Amino acid sequence: MKFGGETGKNYMGKFDFDLMVIGGGGGGITAARMAAGLGKRTAMVDKKKIGGECTWSGCIPSKSLLGSAKAAQMISRAEQFGLTLEGSVRVGNGRVMESVRAIVQDIYDTERPGHFQKMGITVIEDAKVSFVNETVLSVNGKNLSAGKFIIATGSGPLVPPIPGLEQLNYFTNETIFSMEKIPASLIILGGGPIGAELSTAFTRLGVKVSLVEMAQTILIREDRELVDILTEKLTGEGVSILTGAKAVSVKGSEHGITLFYERSGAPGRITAESLLVAVGRRPHTDGLNLEAAGVAYDTKGIRVDEYLRTTAKNIYAAGDVVGPYQFSHVANYQAITATANALLPIHRKVNYDHIPWCTLTDPELARSGATEQEAKERHGSGVRVYRVPYSGIDRAVTDRVKSGLAKIICDKKGAILGIHILGERATEVMHELHAAKSLGIPLFKLDRVIHAYPAYNDIVKQAARSAYIDRIQANPFVRLIKLFRRSK
Repeated sequence: MKFGGETGKNYMGKFDFDLMVIGGGGGGITAARMAAGLGKRTAMVDKKKIGGECTWSGCIPSKSLLGSAKAAQMISRAEQFGLTLEGSVRVGNGRVMESVRAIVQDIYDTERPGHFQKMGITVIEDAKVSFVNETVLSVNGKNLSAGKFIIATGSGPLVPPIPGLEQLNYFTNETIFSMEKIPASLIILGGGPIGAELSTAFTRLGVKVSLVEMAQTILIREDRELVDILTEKLTGEGVSILTGAKAVSVKGSEHGITLFYERSGAPGRITAESLLVAVGRRPHTDGLNLEAAGVAYDTKGIRVDEYLRTTAKNIYAAGDVVGPYQFSHVANYQAITATANALLPIHRKVNYDHIPWCTLTDPELARSGATEQEAKERHGSGVRVYRVPYSGIDRAVTDRVKSGLAKIICDKKGAILGIHILGERATEVMHELHAAKSLGIPLFKLDRVIHAYPAYNDIVKQAARSAYIDRIQANPFVRLIKLFRRSK
C-alpha cells in the first residue's frame, strides 16, 4: 500500500490550526509542545483528561502503589538494619489507594489545560472526535480544520473473550486504582509487566495474590535466567504463580470470583475476592472514523511508514496506537520524530535498534538489546557474557540487598549487544551501558571512566574491567609473550 499518497487537497491553504494532536497522553503532549515551540498554531484534544494512560492508569499510579508496597516491605525488614519495630504495619483500609490517587492528581496539576494554553496550545478535554475528511476533524460536533494531524490516541486494556467475564465486576489497569479498599485476595490474569508489577505491590500490602499466565513463564520476552530468579523471589514473598494455565471461564459467587483453567490437559480452579485482567493492550482506534481520512489500520494499530506518516499525506501517528513498542518513552521519541516530519522540511526515519525498557518489580528488571540466547543465535560462539552478581557490589551489601544479577552481552570485538539487569536500581544502572550501546562504545572502554564509590554503577565498572582484561589477553602480541614465557 502506498503511504502518504496524494489526496487532491492543497495543504498550504488556510486552516483553523497548523497542527491538531489527537490524544493528550505522553506522546500527544510532546508533539503539541514541540509544535507550539516552533510557533505553529496547535490544538490538542483528548476524549478524557490530559495525561493519558501513563498519568491516570499506568506508570504514575502503578509506581506510586509500588512505592507504598516497598515502604511496607522495608519496615518489615527493620531487624536487618538493627532496628526494633514495636507493633505491626497495618495497611489502612483505603488509605494506600487514596495516597496513590493523590500523587496522580499532583501530576495532573502540572498538566492541566491552562498550563498548555499559556504555551499557545488550544486544549479540549472530554472531546468526542472523528474525522470528517483528511483535513477536518469533528470535535464535540464542531468541525475544526488543520493542515497536519498527529494521532496519538494510545492503547487500552485487551479483554479476552472468556465465558462469564462480561457478567463480572473485574478490574483492569484502568480501573484498579479507583478501588476503595484493598482486597484480601486477588487473581491477576496475565504474567506480563503489569501483572508482575502489581503482584509485587499487592502481595507486600498483605493481599493473597495468584498470578496466572498462559505461557510457560512470566515475562516471556525477558532473559530466562533472570526471570527464573525473579519468579523464585516472588514466590518466596507469597505470590502463587501458575504458568502454562489457559483460562477457560470465570464465575462469580458469594465467595468471590472463581477462575476455571486448564493446565497440562487437566482442569483446575482458583477463587479470590477480586480479579485483575492484564493480558495485554489494544490500540485506540474506535470511533475516529479513520476511513473518512484515508488512514489505514488493523487490529495492531494505525499503519505508518518509516517516517510515521499514515496512508494520508498530511496525517501522522505516534505512540501505542502505532507500536511496535508500547512504552511512554518510545511514544515521546515517535512524537518528536512525527512532529518534525510533519512541520519541518526534513525526513527523519524512526530507528528502533536501541530501545530500553524496565519492569519495576522488586527487584527491578531492566533491559536493552538482545538476550543471551538471541545474541548467540545471531552472532555464534564469539558472544561473551559478563556477569556481575549484586553480592559483589559493596553498595548492595550496605543496603542489605542480597540478590541481583547483571548480564552484559558483547560480541567478540566488545560491542554491547544486550544489557539485562535484575536488582536494586537496575533501571538507573542500565542507562550508562545503554548509552554506550547506542553510541557504539565498546564495553571495555568504560573501564577508563572513573566511577564514584560506593554506588550501584560499580556493576558497570566490574563488567568493563573484565571486558578490558579479555581484550588484553586476546591481543596477538600479548599471546606471543605468553607463549614465549611458557617455552622458556
